[in-house]
Amino acid sequence: MARLSISLLGSFRVLLDGAPVDGFESDKVRALLVYLALESDRPHRRECLAGLLWPERPERDARHDLSQALYNLRRAIGDHGAEPPRLLADRQAVQFDTSSDCWLDVTAFNGAIEACQGHTHRRLDLCEPCLERLQQAVDLYRGNLLEGLAPGHSLRFEEWLLLRQERLHRMVVDALYQLAACCERRGEHRHALEY
Repeated sequence: MARLSISLLGSFRVLLDGAPVDGFESDKVRALLVYLALESDRPHRRECLAGLLWPERPERDARHDLSQALYNLRRAIGDHGAEPPRLLADRQAVQFDTSSDCWLDVTAFNGAIEACQGHTHRRLDLCEPCLERLQQAVDLYRGNLLEGLAPGHSLRFEEWLLLRQERLHRMVVDALYQLAACCERRGEHRHALEY
């Protein structure tokens, strides 16, 4: 089974079995993958996806553009040969299958932060597993979500992206603050300054 790796923190990067995927025909196709991967908790109606990415187009044309983008996306990520397929699609809806063999940096980032927040410890600076998780999250954050991606003329997508960017940015700033404070308490002043 081919392993798909999607990196969205910083610049957009997709690997399939360790090799870069460069078969995306446009930023709209990239934006479609991003949206489906980050909103994978539910199926998305085709007309909603078409309206999200092609709001200026008549509905029929937008749905056609969506079909073409899905075809390109499936081909680029090797979805036709994947078992289970990464995209669950029918005539009404599309959903990214989180049970497929896929790694997503945003999911790993969120998981590291949430594991630290959910762990009960008396003092964070004495909890090595949580400090390691925070460091992993900081290492994953290579920059703002989707730096340089410009799907063009989609205000709804841009608003959605901005909210996601702000949330993730706040999370990494908080993680950096916690790491700096822990280093300061431990007398590791050089590391505290780095954070």
